[in-house]
Amino acid sequence: MNIDEIRKISLVEFLNQLGYQPTGRDSKGLWFYSPCRSEHKPSFHVNPRKGVWFDFGTGAGGDIFTLAGELCNSTDFIRQAEFIAEKMQIPIAKTYKPEPFIEHPTFEDVKVSKLESPALLKYLADRGIPRNIAQRWCVQVDYRLHGKDYYAIGFENNAHGFELRNSFYKGSYPPKHITHIADGNTRCNVFEGFIDFLSAERLGLNDGSDSVVLNSVANVGKALTIFPDYSVIACYLDNDEAGRSALARLRRELGDKVMDKSALYPDYKDLNDFLCQRVQSQAKGLSYAERSQEWRETQYLVATQPKISNNSKLKL
Repeated sequence: MNIDEIRKISLVEFLNQLGYQPTGRDSKGLWFYSPCRSEHKPSFHVNPRKGVWFDFGTGAGGDIFTLAGELCNSTDFIRQAEFIAEKMQIPIAKTYKPEPFIEHPTFEDVKVSKLESPALLKYLADRGIPRNIAQRWCVQVDYRLHGKDYYAIGFENNAHGFELRNSFYKGSYPPKHITHIADGNTRCNVFEGFIDFLSAERLGLNDGSDSVVLNSVANVGKALTIFPDYSVIACYLDNDEAGRSALARLRRELGDKVMDKSALYPDYKDLNDFLCQRVQSQAKGLSYAERSQEWRETQYLVATQPKISNNSKLKL
């Protein structure tokens, strides 16, 4: 079998051969449990018509060859093809020309402006992020996608792409990359997504620290060249398997200077969930004892951070 024949193998057929069956479908394709990791809710999407996949848990995606690369832990195209042939129990020719997968962006008429939309500001306010913090770090991105007009909160990364959020959409405008906010500090806070970074701004956790927003745990490798310059790496990652895996990798690469700050919000999914519960508690009016406990927990969070305040800058 040559390379063109392997390319024609259905991703659905390949996953079935690996023991994965679809758990549901939408207008664009099928949902599976990720073959790359363990999860409780299916977040692996396949578009059979285009022959592409995307793992919403890690931010990775591609064609059948990139999936094979994830599963056999190899970026070598020949090894990926051999892995597919092995799993599909088919012979493969040894001479062919590699053809990498190319993702063609579908965004059109992209316009970036000051974040003014009441709907978008309310989206952030509902998550405990006030207008002044939202407008300092975020922009509004208007764009056309698949023939329809949309607008979303935009958070810029170091490659001048944007993470996009609104009430109905969570995605990104390529290229995908980390966001490094630097101002010469010796400490660096690490967040999975920008909503957690904004939450830390609200809680005062970023005072005296630079920040790295991964914009996906799949981007950990892109940040490794930045971290050696810091004496302390404080990780405010999610309390889930992806967050723990990212923390473990950082500790393997950087050693004891990596600190796990998720222990400060052990009963919450992430830092923003922690913030939202605090805001809701204040709005509902808890008992004196409950308010005191809420206050002590929040003060402990803030007390563990340096008290130096600097004007941070996005390092591009």
